[in-house]
Amino acid sequence: MNYTEMKNQNILLNVENLKKYFPIFGGVFSKKIGEIKAVDNVSFKLYKGETLGLVGESGCGKSTTGRTLINLYDATEGNIFYCDYENERALDVTKDSVLYPKFIRRQMQMIFQDPYASLNPRMSIGSIIEEPLIIHNIGENKKERKEMVEELLKKVGLEPHSIYRYPHEFSGGQRQRIGIARSLALNPSLIIADEPVSALDVSIQAQVLNLMQELQQELGLTYLFIAHDLSVVEHISDRVAVMYLGSIVEISKAEDLYKNPLHPYTKALLSAVPIPDPDAKKQDRIRLEGDVPSPQNKPSGCPFRTRCPYVKKICIEEIPEMKEYENSHSAACHLIGSF
Repeated sequence: MNYTEMKNQNILLNVENLKKYFPIFGGVFSKKIGEIKAVDNVSFKLYKGETLGLVGESGCGKSTTGRTLINLYDATEGNIFYCDYENERALDVTKDSVLYPKFIRRQMQMIFQDPYASLNPRMSIGSIIEEPLIIHNIGENKKERKEMVEELLKKVGLEPHSIYRYPHEFSGGQRQRIGIARSLALNPSLIIADEPVSALDVSIQAQVLNLMQELQQELGLTYLFIAHDLSVVEHISDRVAVMYLGSIVEISKAEDLYKNPLHPYTKALLSAVPIPDPDAKKQDRIRLEGDVPSPQNKPSGCPFRTRCPYVKKICIEEIPEMKEYENSHSAACHLIGSF
């Protein structure tokens, strides 16, 4: 996809047929004996200024997708086009990261899941946030960089004098705020948030989510929000993509997906979400049979067909294509409308 097409559609990131396979080695000579298809033919568009939620069960490939988008993992196949509005060009992250590594890293940052593991315990908070500024030659001198770090800490609700303290002196919620401050240091346009609140208490989750929304409005950020908690995703996302066994099976505006899910897997996921209103009508729980297949030996045809209660012969023989049904609501299922 070229720059003009992306600009006209207000697209920031366009992912086409992305695959990430991890080789499996075994035997006496450690030969390749197979591969884990962690991300298998994923395609979607991320529009400028929106929040796209990426949901699914543990092990479905959500985090691997995020890390491949930001080039922490090399893609096996596919293209990741980033629209550089300032320089009027479209860059392919899978190829141009060699030519423009620092530029792409400045534009795309990540908030990691574990606030305890993502911060270096031997570095002060000031040094952790200042490090990307030094690498990218931002700031005239140490004094100016210190002022920038203090301003970032203020943005995320922490005291400026925190720069002298170390990660172990902070709570989990405060550490995640530090991680957010670090991700903002280079003034990125896209932030990939990999389950940023899953390790936090519920009350702290709300504070961090509200902070992320405030920063998005203030700075014009675009989020890819990876999570397994559907209620959190509903709260923060404009659109939602549902993953199963390395593939996206449904994508839609959040409101439409929660009111009218099309794919049987999405229906099952939503039926498991507890409703806090005691007067609300209780939805029948859809219980899926069996376990998620191994990404090493994916089933033929539809990846969900081994657990789908509506499976037909066509589901076994053919991989369903992602089709749009209504109001930008797309799903990959042969049987939409028949169950």
